[in-house]
Amino acid sequence: MNTTAQNDRDLIGLLGAGKLGTAIGRLAAEAGFPLAVSVRPGNPLYDLTLPTLLPTARLVSFEELARTADILILALPQPALASIDLSGVRGIVVDATNAWAATDGTHADNLSASGTSATSTAPDHAAANTSTTPTQNTTAALQARYPELAIVKSLNHAGYTELSAEARPHGAPGRRTVAVAGDDAAARSRVAAFIDAIGFDPVELSSEHAPLLEPGGVAFGQRLELADWPANIVATRR
Repeated sequence: MNTTAQNDRDLIGLLGAGKLGTAIGRLAAEAGFPLAVSVRPGNPLYDLTLPTLLPTARLVSFEELARTADILILALPQPALASIDLSGVRGIVVDATNAWAATDGTHADNLSASGTSATSTAPDHAAANTSTTPTQNTTAALQARYPELAIVKSLNHAGYTELSAEARPHGAPGRRTVAVAGDDAAARSRVAAFIDAIGFDPVELSSEHAPLLEPGGVAFGQRLELADWPANIVATRR
């Protein structure tokens, strides 16, 4: 990946340091992004393990993370988001969560999410079949709760092992895509630049297509390249 001096990069905030969060954090660090991490209270083990998992990251309070992160990535289980107040967030919020009905329910008030991402056992949908759009849109529920925030859906439709294994330099052939769905074009573009920097081709979508990235959606768990995305749903091509 391209590396740049950290003062030229957005400060990436990770809310949650499970398998998905640490995978994203490693990619961000390799690309030269400064990192700050906040975890739920009551887990002192993170003080010991975080320096090993993400040696360049700073462990901070949620209040500091909300105040300082340019891009704040949510990597928490679904029930946790309902008890977290995001109203003080200054930067762009990336909803990297998924709703898992079997364990977390489906009501929009849960504001969805799981730090667990898609794996190779995700449903085998055809990439171009956009007619099987699931009705859930957990990012829309989050946006409705915080209309003042710039929120996009991304980094939830590939497994953490796939993210770790498939990052490639800009311009490399056969690069995997990671979609960014949202209606704030500036926020979407900024997150897309981050996705590109950590090793994936970004695909920008409007928020109405965010459910394609969620469990049951046609992009969830699929290894898609740029040519696999139907032109009629892509908001911006790079």
